[in-house]
Amino acid sequence: MIEYTIDDPQPPGHGEVHRLLTTLLAPEVYPPLELIGCYPERWEVELTIDEIDTHQRLLQRPFRSLRPVGVIQELYGLLLAHFIIRFIMHQAALTGSLDPDRLSFINSLRLITDALADFQLVHPDHHARLWLRLLTDIRHFQLPPRDNRINPRVVKRKMSKFGKKRPEHFHPPPPAPFRDGIVLLESGACA
Repeated sequence: MIEYTIDDPQPPGHGEVHRLLTTLLAPEVYPPLELIGCYPERWEVELTIDEIDTHQRLLQRPFRSLRPVGVIQELYGLLLAHFIIRFIMHQAALTGSLDPDRLSFINSLRLITDALADFQLVHPDHHARLWLRLLTDIRHFQLPPRDNRINPRVVKRKMSKFGKKRPEHFHPPPPAPFRDGIVLLESGACA
């Protein structure tokens, strides 16, 4: 268990003791501050679901298969395609020393789809050049850095354990980067 507190007064939970339970027990391999710093990455799963459901799978109807085995096969194919797109985006990010999260999934999907025909039409000797051009094109579509996502636990109704929703909750000032506000407590080393 790693105990820590947040020193930045902007995000919810400021000054409270937080605990991170982990099975990664080697602090020299997995520094506690690095593990805690990964916490905001949990929002990425929502973006991944949106990528698959909204942008990659453009059909408005359920899977076509009428049998469970077929549905599993379709889902597996969809997840494999998503993995391939994300792998190519990762390769593009590596060639430009970028965080893969900064690359546009929608534009990458379009570029990869368009490049498939090019790869089929040219001689295999030219594939390396096409690959580098694809990676460069993907790197061209960078997203702005993501904001820290915070949602204060407040509600509108009375008699709640959460604070009352007030005007300052509608447009809170932006917090400092999450990692900058972490303070490890004495017992914060891996227990």
